[in-house]
Amino acid sequence: MKIFQRRSLRSDGFASRIRGLVFTFFLAVSFPFAAQAQTLLFSSGFEPNTTLRPVAQIDCFSTGCWQYIDGSDLSTTSTWPPNIWGGSPTAIQLLADHAVDATTVRDYAFNQILNVTGHAGSSTRVLYSQLAQSGCCGGGSQEAVAGATQNAFQIQPVGETSDLYISYWLKFQPDLDKQLNPPNPNWRYLFSWKTGSPGGVNDGDYRVVVEVATWCLGGVPFCWETRGDNNAGGDPYVEYWRVQNTAVQVPVGQWFKFEVFWHRSTGNDGRYWAAVNGQVIVDRSGPNKIDKSINRIFVSNVYGSGPYPMYQWLDDLKIYDGFPLDCTDPPCAPH
Repeated sequence: MKIFQRRSLRSDGFASRIRGLVFTFFLAVSFPFAAQAQTLLFSSGFEPNTTLRPVAQIDCFSTGCWQYIDGSDLSTTSTWPPNIWGGSPTAIQLLADHAVDATTVRDYAFNQILNVTGHAGSSTRVLYSQLAQSGCCGGGSQEAVAGATQNAFQIQPVGETSDLYISYWLKFQPDLDKQLNPPNPNWRYLFSWKTGSPGGVNDGDYRVVVEVATWCLGGVPFCWETRGDNNAGGDPYVEYWRVQNTAVQVPVGQWFKFEVFWHRSTGNDGRYWAAVNGQVIVDRSGPNKIDKSINRIFVSNVYGSGPYPMYQWLDDLKIYDGFPLDCTDPPCAPH
């Protein structure tokens, strides 16, 4: 009788272990990303106490200035500036492409935090960014002389330690169709990153850029275009790949949700993905890395060809170290 009891206890313990293993396997199969929860690195809607620091002369260089965002956003508890992969503080580069100081740079580029009606239909605080003119050509297009006037919201990391997913809401100016002036070959920046040495040195080997273009297939006046190229340094230009999307509309004068994700690799597991209003505009797999690390992330950039002024509104910035598991700010595109 005692032997039977001991065997029963051993059998029950073995059965429990088996049931535990089966349950663990079930969880792994049913929820393959459960152990890969992504981390929210930063979130801000420019709500109080977020402030835009006045441009200081100490932050200026010969052809432009840096402007900083300070404070803790009470709606998210995130504190400016975000520190993504280390490096220099996140800042906005007001590049006039012309001799300026802390006072005169505003004649070319400026930013404000404003109260406006947001994408949800209620009052919200947003980052408003504008270019009034270019340093080369006044109110005319800077394309012919390859001018560089821009208002660039940048993160400058020292290296890469993860994948990244960035989302925000943006509204282009309501006369974007006139500013781009199709069918002339004009373009308007949205997002990009570049590689190079730490500190924003212009010696990189890879760039990916998302922009609005007017040289679209299918007869539409403008469309989304994404390119991978080497326009991150001084070498002769090389284009690695290009994806043009004419199916997803470019919203003009209305808020739209932008999402972007990338996994960097020298192999076929590399990926670059972006979406607008819950619709994918590019999903490109393959190599997207050569040697240099990303040292400049242009979260957004008022920059392009065509006449001036150029302006936009930005709100509800979120940065994760991968695709978020839950959609907390819809729409979110399938990935």
